[in-house]
Amino acid sequence: MKLTIFGATGGTGKQLIEQALAAGNEVVAFARTPSKINTSHEHLAIVRGELADPAAIERAIRGADAVISMLSPRPQEDLRRMPLTQGM
Repeated sequence: MKLTIFGATGGTGKQLIEQALAAGNEVVAFARTPSKINTSHEHLAIVRGELADPAAIERAIRGADAVISMLSPRPQEDLRRMPLTQGM
């Protein structure tokens, strides 16, 4: 199965990447800062992008069997201006 994971650089997202790869899945991680993903695996692809960039999102989800969002707002962020709101 091919999975695309948004929010891949957070604690839960990183764990999900590890579990998905261990289960034999192909994983595409969407990340604003790819260097925060410490995992390397032949079945892991990382797509760098912002949530306000539809072309990057399209690259990440193309061919995916499932898209999983681990995105969440940070408590101090203004919800009207945060990337999560724009991406949705």
